[in-house]
Amino acid sequence: MMQQAVLLLVVALQFQVGSSSVNLVPHWQFPELSKWKQSAAAGYDLETQLIRWTDGRFVRALKCTEKYHKGCYACWAWSEMIPVNPSLAYEFSIYMASTGRDVHNYFGFIAYDCTKRRIDMAPWNETTYFKDTKNDGSSWNRWNGYILPSYIPDYNNNGLADHQSSETNGRDWIWSEKACYVRLRFGSCYGDGLGSDRTNFVFPSVKEVTTATDLLEERLDYLEYYKILNIRIPERWSRQPNIGGTVFVNGQTTYVHKSVESGTRCYQWAQSQKLRVDRTRKHEFSVWIMSTGTDIRNYLGFFVYDKMGNHINTGTLRNPYFKWSNNDPPEWVRWNGFILPNTYPSSKSDPNKPQDVPSYLSKGVDWKFPSNAESVAIRFGSCYGDGDDQGISYFALPQVLATNLEL
Repeated sequence: MMQQAVLLLVVALQFQVGSSSVNLVPHWQFPELSKWKQSAAAGYDLETQLIRWTDGRFVRALKCTEKYHKGCYACWAWSEMIPVNPSLAYEFSIYMASTGRDVHNYFGFIAYDCTKRRIDMAPWNETTYFKDTKNDGSSWNRWNGYILPSYIPDYNNNGLADHQSSETNGRDWIWSEKACYVRLRFGSCYGDGLGSDRTNFVFPSVKEVTTATDLLEERLDYLEYYKILNIRIPERWSRQPNIGGTVFVNGQTTYVHKSVESGTRCYQWAQSQKLRVDRTRKHEFSVWIMSTGTDIRNYLGFFVYDKMGNHINTGTLRNPYFKWSNNDPPEWVRWNGFILPNTYPSSKSDPNKPQDVPSYLSKGVDWKFPSNAESVAIRFGSCYGDGDDQGISYFALPQVLATNLEL
């Protein structure tokens, strides 16, 4: 599992600007400085100057002049709030040139929730910078960094991507799941205090990144897409999980869905929102299960939907499961099953099941996509205990994985 996640993160960091290449930063050419929020330091106004760009044209740059002290200077600029989607990746970039190698030049961001309040949970209440270094030369240099989708695992719990992209020269981050808005910000601090140096900033940019490159082609052949659904985020679920606290599973601390035995009926279930899929590729569904009641039946299943969002309920797809068994132990076990491409040969007994899939690849029953599949939902829960109301089943790290793993 960890090996797959590492492979994913290396791949996920290899992005290029796709079809959405519009600069999302308002007033990025600095036509009106009043549209840029100035930092709290008082006594100075933001300044711009016309500079000759490398192609000979004149462009307007924001100028940050060193003052006679060794603190931060009152030239910090924050863009207006930019709406963002934390399930997408974005590239942040800016050009800068400085006459003083001792001056630290910063380039970063501030994330806000949907009420436009600054996100105050660590690490988003700390200093979130793509760059905070000195030794910038007088020649123009483009600095950039990515903020990756919130579903990318943050194993270090510091907001930074575990593997930094070779396509960026700044830090790469992972969105907070609460993020709805962002401000790009930049400025200078900590020169030698002689007041003789300045840094110019030009072309601030935020662009949505939509396409993965094939720079790691051999790894893309193995793994391309990875998504762990966060049980605590209501927007991820059409049927809300019953939050059962945190546990340590598969090397990480995570929240769990808890299904408590109550009679001999079905208990608490969770079902995700619809997830877009490519029906021409293999998808692995999995969840970790632990149970205190061997009599309880624990389920891992799915639903498939067409392009109109309608449930495809032909034959056995009406109520499909990878697992529906009891006798789960009081320790964590990963259950999984595959849905194979719609072009895969069908079983003679069921057109929704694949023919001759190696059993060692999954603990559960495998399926195949119908030809009109556009999205899926993963679902899991418990039913049919012996009625003593003593058992509890726990579900953690639900995952949908599109993979080229050979079957």
